[in-house]
Amino acid sequence: MMKLPKTDFFFRLAGLVSLFLFLSAPMEARIGESQESIERRLLASGGIVYRDDQVKSNRSRGLPYRKYLDFLPEETEVRIYFKSSDGRKPKSSDMEESNMSSGWDIHVLYVRGKSVLEVYKRSQSMTDPELNLLLTLLGQGSYWKKVKPNPEDTESPPSAFGYTMLRSDGMVRGKSLGSDRLMVFDVAFDVGLAEMEIADDLERAPESVNGF
Repeated sequence: MMKLPKTDFFFRLAGLVSLFLFLSAPMEARIGESQESIERRLLASGGIVYRDDQVKSNRSRGLPYRKYLDFLPEETEVRIYFKSSDGRKPKSSDMEESNMSSGWDIHVLYVRGKSVLEVYKRSQSMTDPELNLLLTLLGQGSYWKKVKPNPEDTESPPSAFGYTMLRSDGMVRGKSLGSDRLMVFDVAFDVGLAEMEIADDLERAPESVNGF
């Protein structure tokens, strides 16, 4: 059996330990859970909420949910949290716009006080064991199925974000956003957002081609 170099072994071990600390804190969010419940658990375990608008904008740059914020009701709020890898209370340097210390950013989109979308972003690439542990946690007793939606399928409900995973209870979809990020979201929220976008496109179409 091939042996890993000691540096690789300890690097991977450190990654798993950091995820274990993250999960056992316990500060993770849950789709459908209230903001009050999530933040009570988060703040009690050493997590923090980003307050600076510029920092929040920087942290959320490129994430899929940003383009849909104008479609959402007034009772919508995005909160971004940080949890260090070792469970310590973050320092002010961890809050800087251009700096992300070792740990996790957790983006939660609340609609009427309930979580409908979550993004888990690691400060470095997630290992396969980390991803599998995170999916087990977010499964909430259900398992995840890999799916490959067919773009020619007009019978299935639409998706605003696209997805490659579906929880076995049919309530939550998910997708990887690269090696360091995982996004999960409520199915009804995703379908509703897609339908609003389709309706908006249809409404704008006559105006966009007027004069041709």
